[in-house]
Amino acid sequence: MDTSTEPANARILKIAAFVQKRLDEMALKYPDPIHDPLYRWQHTLRVASYGKIIAEFEGANVDCVVTACLLHDVAHFDPMDNYTSHGRTGAEIARPVLAECGYSAQEVDNICYSIAVHVDGQAGYDHTETLESKIVSDADNIDRFGAYRIMQWCVLEMGNHQVLAGKLAQRIPTLEKYKLENPLETASGKALFERQLDLQIAFFNALIAEWNITVVPE
Repeated sequence: MDTSTEPANARILKIAAFVQKRLDEMALKYPDPIHDPLYRWQHTLRVASYGKIIAEFEGANVDCVVTACLLHDVAHFDPMDNYTSHGRTGAEIARPVLAECGYSAQEVDNICYSIAVHVDGQAGYDHTETLESKIVSDADNIDRFGAYRIMQWCVLEMGNHQVLAGKLAQRIPTLEKYKLENPLETASGKALFERQLDLQIAFFNALIAEWNITVVPE
């Protein structure tokens, strides 16, 4: 079927369906002991939403950014892969799918490069850095420091406030360092990242403060 005249949102919906199906299938074959496919899919959706927000602020190609964000972790559960290479593997998986969905050669090139470099900045081939690739990386990092991650940090120690307070106290200096350095690459990405860090730091400090008054008053 000729998809070249389909609206962009139809293409994106096809990409989303492909990613969700592939994550489920690969996770059944090669389970991840830390993150299940539901988490990975929900993370993907949040990254796409952050990517759209940043792309609109930065004047980037919104469709390319959203599509690349949806595909950025498509190889997460693939065998013989590791964390730093799943972007490059994902780009290889994405290329024929994008062509089938009607993306132009220029769009495919932009999207695949953005997927390839989102982990460590290395595509495995020469390519000029793009605004879209910076946004995909920023969006991924923003979600990694969001409210859901606050819950992940807390849930394992929910039954032991003292242990949790100690764990969070050790985490706060790392968050403050990230805030000071703010390694994200776009202005709007930096602003969103700082907001996420402020949220985590404030919440962790509040939990620690509550532990400190969990005593019989003198």
